[in-house]
Amino acid sequence: MTRRNTPFFLARPDERPIHGCWHWPEAKAKGTVLFLHGYKGYMDWGAWNLVGDRFASEGWRFLRINFTHNGTSPSEPSAFVDLPAFGANTHRRELEETLAVIHALRSPSPGAVPSQTDSDYLAIAGHSRGGGIAALSAFEADRSLRKQGLRGIDALITWAAVADFHSRFPSGEALEEWEKSGQLEVINHRTRQRLHHDWSFYTDFQDHAERLHIESAVRRYPGPSLIAHATDDAAVDVEHAQAIAGWAQHPTLNLLEQGGHTFGAAEPWTEPHLPDALAALTQTTLRFLEEGRAVQKG
Repeated sequence: MTRRNTPFFLARPDERPIHGCWHWPEAKAKGTVLFLHGYKGYMDWGAWNLVGDRFASEGWRFLRINFTHNGTSPSEPSAFVDLPAFGANTHRRELEETLAVIHALRSPSPGAVPSQTDSDYLAIAGHSRGGGIAALSAFEADRSLRKQGLRGIDALITWAAVADFHSRFPSGEALEEWEKSGQLEVINHRTRQRLHHDWSFYTDFQDHAERLHIESAVRRYPGPSLIAHATDDAAVDVEHAQAIAGWAQHPTLNLLEQGGHTFGAAEPWTEPHLPDALAALTQTTLRFLEEGRAVQKG
């Protein structure tokens, strides 16, 4: 099946616009998959574009978005050039941006997003920290959409996702030093840049810890979930996937023996095809979506 790509743009009052990329099938779409990138990532990282093309070739709309404070800019979407924005980012900001996109898809305005997504199958997928945000947004969006009489979120998909944000923060003396200095330095080893998180990254999480509690969201999300993870993931232990699968109401746990945190992909990815592990995961995800659609139709 042939495909095409188009930009996505969502303007928001008093907030930065959200940019993204659509991958379209030429024939009538089976549904939409919204994909969220992870920490120190962006929508064009590695082979995510090839993943989108693969979904489109199988008849799915695939939408990749950039979080507005991921450190990149619309003019340089693959470089960390906006370090103040990276420092000011929060988990809550990423959740709110995801919810804004979801509600735009479900209640589209003319010319903004494709109207056929308002009642079609809609899945939320995320990698790493984006998987945690996907879990939060799947529950919250599903609940709010259904209260409005709209179709909710049909499926949750996590790839190498974190199961708990709180445990990723420093503790003890490191936390105290962060509070004193106001900034926590982190190194982007790929670019060799010194990045930082403002102290507000921690305080905003503490102020909204209940809303940002992944376990609670996963337990309360009523739809099917695909939880995928490589057992050799050195960045996020496979125990995170096992925990998410244990909380989910309708889980499918897919563990890959090899692939690491990014399922074999790297930045930049110059090959014309997906790495083996990511290709296998993409195929598994497509099969999961097809089975979910069959259940919905039945």
